[in-house]
Amino acid sequence: MTTLPSISRRKHYRTIPGEPSEPTSTLVLTSPRGYYVDIRINKSPQPSSDPSTFDGKLQWAFAGTKTSIEKDGRTISTWHHPIDSLSDDPKPDVGEMTELENGDVLEKGEIIDENTGAVTHYEELWQELRTHFWSQDSWRKCVVLKTVEEDKECMGMAIRCGSFSQGILRRKEGVTVEQWDFVCGEHAGSYERLVRLGEGEMPCEGLLMGGLAEMEEGEGPNPSPTSFVSADRELYVLFSGPLMHVE
Repeated sequence: MTTLPSISRRKHYRTIPGEPSEPTSTLVLTSPRGYYVDIRINKSPQPSSDPSTFDGKLQWAFAGTKTSIEKDGRTISTWHHPIDSLSDDPKPDVGEMTELENGDVLEKGEIIDENTGAVTHYEELWQELRTHFWSQDSWRKCVVLKTVEEDKECMGMAIRCGSFSQGILRRKEGVTVEQWDFVCGEHAGSYERLVRLGEGEMPCEGLLMGGLAEMEEGEGPNPSPTSFVSADRELYVLFSGPLMHVE
């Protein structure tokens, strides 16, 4: 069975027994091999002295690999995120995933309460998005670029799924986050950068409009200040219905 790329928007978050809410715009792009980039932008900037939040605009951004197993009739997913805007040594996250009748996915897990240090249960509700349905070959792709220097002082990942592209780059100088999508106008549309935080150079635009989406595994743009190389590239049909693999 082929694993498909995923474009997921979070609909709400809550800690039990609190009420569900969604204070962020959260989008996760995941490739067939489990590479992912998760970007969470505060809808209203939250006051913060931490420079990694960009004056409270960024709640969290992280990237890595996702794995899932079936256990006792349940789907257990684990997210490793070595590239993390909030931590130099992040621990994996684990959640139980349940698909609901309407196609949404309910994630349940445990976190450590930052204020009390106690274990707290949480829920996140996810909606699978469909990319734009125009039959352009350029929208039938899922591509991953990543970079890691030997000393890990520079780590980054960028993913394109259909018309979406986003990435995170973490260097000793700071974090850079970008997010792009195709924005429809009355008669036409164009790719637009929706989020840009930080000073690093990112390949997100090139994944959509340049030749980066054509690189084979192990290839990289030349020259490239951060040496991103292709980690996962497949051709898919992405449209308004389910995502289907092209054999």
